[in-house]
Amino acid sequence: MTTQQGAAGPGDSSRALLGIVLMCIAMFVVPIVDVFAKMLVQQGIPPLQTVFLRMATGTLLLVPVVRIYSPQSLGRIRQPLPVFMLGLSIVGSTTCFFIALEFMPIANALAISFVQPFFVTILSKYVLKEQVGASRWSALVIGFAATLMIIRPNSDAFEPNSIFALMAGAFMALYVITVRSGVKVASALTTTFYTHASATALAAPFMFFLWETMNLEKWLLIMAMALVGLLVQFLMIKAYEFGEASLIAPLSYMEMISSTLAGLWFFSEFPDRTTFLGVAILICCALFTSYHTKSRSTVPLNQEN
Repeated sequence: MTTQQGAAGPGDSSRALLGIVLMCIAMFVVPIVDVFAKMLVQQGIPPLQTVFLRMATGTLLLVPVVRIYSPQSLGRIRQPLPVFMLGLSIVGSTTCFFIALEFMPIANALAISFVQPFFVTILSKYVLKEQVGASRWSALVIGFAATLMIIRPNSDAFEPNSIFALMAGAFMALYVITVRSGVKVASALTTTFYTHASATALAAPFMFFLWETMNLEKWLLIMAMALVGLLVQFLMIKAYEFGEASLIAPLSYMEMISSTLAGLWFFSEFPDRTTFLGVAILICCALFTSYHTKSRSTVPLNQEN
């Protein structure tokens, strides 16, 4: 939320601090979704089925909320193509990320998906026709080199499934570009609702071919994933309401810390030094790119992962 011109008052400082706290909580909670997803795919549940059930559960949970706070948004969709693109990008991003989680440590998969700001730069240039200067192209090249440090395609440490984490970042960039290109719905709540609903509709036909029977424990994991995902989305939206984007957005990289801790705690996973170095370079380049991006709208990246 932008402050008035002039000196910031005590109220502005308090709101900014609250935004920081909410974003930090969100970033330390969001890896729980990845932990549950990794548990499910390692137990034989197809990643796309996991995505479908999470999105469908989230849609059902959102219906009564939307009926209360934004009933007019449940009518005819005025912009079906952008809503379709939102659903497609979330299905693609989350499915690719969950596939990567089956074979890779959570922190490594997340680190590779951090290429998303660089895909946004490329799409901004060729889709939105935005001006991209030499400094941002330089940051993109350095960021790509850092990504190669993490993936290490020519070494024994190379994991072929890391390409899915890379694709997850690309799909999330498509989500950002879709929002920037002019998706207009009543509120962030309805954006979240239609994203979940369209993702559910897109994934549903594949369930006839992929469905695996689930026991009670797995259903509880799905319900927990949906609830935690919605909580994270709410916290991030409120964080961006209370604090300016330039203050809140960089805090999203705290997810790397919480994901590393979650991977260590639940799966005894820990990234090596090369991965940490690559992540550090990638984050610095991404922050540089973010500060030099003149966007028309603020997009909280919840990484629906």
